[in-house]
Amino acid sequence: MAPQQSPRAVVESFFERMADDRRDAVDELFAPNAVVTLPGARFEGPNAPRAFLDFLAPRYERADKEFDRWIEADDSVVSIGTLHGVANGGDEFEGVRYVDVYEVRDGLIERLDIWNDLAVDGVVEP
Repeated sequence: MAPQQSPRAVVESFFERMADDRRDAVDELFAPNAVVTLPGARFEGPNAPRAFLDFLAPRYERADKEFDRWIEADDSVVSIGTLHGVANGGDEFEGVRYVDVYEVRDGLIERLDIWNDLAVDGVVEP
């Protein structure tokens, strides 16, 4: 049996999959009872990761993260930084603040709470 990844390693795997062609495999990193909340939406249960990705798809063309700092405590991982990318209209954006809070247990993400200023900065509709 392979050793279990640390909570931060699980979160970093999530970020890697979101940034490359493994985006369709992010659900493997979530617990069946996962909860995902972000501005304008909340998703629960085994379909939460897929519903979360479906919600994001029409909101912007592309968004990437610039990591500023990590905070780790037991099963909690917090990622703080800024977003940059391309809005649906083709306009580039940068410097949009975000905070992601993860609860990881038994190697799976049970909860993901996302806060960002995409609507405040006019990238997406509120």
